[in-house]
Amino acid sequence: MSKLKVAVVGCGFIAQKRHIPGFLRLKKDVTLTALCDLNPQLAKEASEKFGIKKTYTSISEMLSKEDLDIIDICTPPGAHVSVAVESIEHGCNVMMEKPMALSVSDCDKMIDCARKYNVKLSVVHNQKFYPPFIKAEGLVKSGAIGRVMGMRVLSLTNKNEYASIKDHWIHKLPGGIIGETGPHTVYMTLAFMNSIDNVSVFARKTLDFPWILYDDYRIELEGPFMNASIYVSHAGDYTSSEVDLFGSEGVITISLESMLLTRSKLGELNATSAALYSLSTASQIIKGVASNVSRVAFRKPMLGHDIMIEKFVDSVANNKPVPVTPEESRETIRTMDMIVKKVQQQSKNENLKTVV
Repeated sequence: MSKLKVAVVGCGFIAQKRHIPGFLRLKKDVTLTALCDLNPQLAKEASEKFGIKKTYTSISEMLSKEDLDIIDICTPPGAHVSVAVESIEHGCNVMMEKPMALSVSDCDKMIDCARKYNVKLSVVHNQKFYPPFIKAEGLVKSGAIGRVMGMRVLSLTNKNEYASIKDHWIHKLPGGIIGETGPHTVYMTLAFMNSIDNVSVFARKTLDFPWILYDDYRIELEGPFMNASIYVSHAGDYTSSEVDLFGSEGVITISLESMLLTRSKLGELNATSAALYSLSTASQIIKGVASNVSRVAFRKPMLGHDIMIEKFVDSVANNKPVPVTPEESRETIRTMDMIVKKVQQQSKNENLKTVV
């Protein structure tokens, strides 16, 4: 079978850090044929860095000149729908960075178009594909912690990554900076909640940057069978991401920084049970560290982008289901729309109080 031909649209940070290296790693299965960016200097920079000869500043020109199988969209989300629809109409399978779009209606346009032209469409929900998160999904499905009664998601982003950069595109998203990191926390929650009926948001501003609406968020999600709590902050000097799942028969704790998962079940609190709990946790951490070292030694992918890109290529090459369905991504955007509306309403109420 001939190699799949791939083009990356958008040559910024995430394309150069994750997507382009992810496809180049699969050189036995794909050829990274071309790059496209409205900024010719950025396209040239990426071209020279990764040795990709063909660059374009127009998606239309690229599609007219290249016979492509996959378009990988790494542009800001406002451009996703136009680039995706045009690519799909040319018969290309499309993968894109999250968030899928800025509105549910734009998600529907892409989904309908993909169905009409019978091509694959998927969105990068990379944190779902970290090995400990995949393991947690398997444990929950097997009933390892009984019925999941609730969960907690922590997402801390170094303020220098986005918040402190005045002209970064994320500040133009509906609701501000939460539009970039919020989808991560929502799609991880949806992996266990399936659907979200209502949201509550408590936002505040702790940084002095005038271009930021809020930088600290506590979000409560209500589903038909369980609730979830999310804490998001862009105000610190470090990054962290953790997930806790609370079941009727135990707890699963995931650290996405250390790529470790621990499962616990503590009965009556006393000296003996505490000692056994500590030993069990230490044992699980040691096994997890050994597994991580093994993955690195045998060059098995650990990062979510690498794993998802590999799965998407396999879905196209062998006509398998995509790793993340567009309907799943649509649900993430539907939930984000509820969150953004609550953020905007809080800001409006605060402005009214200031005027009064």
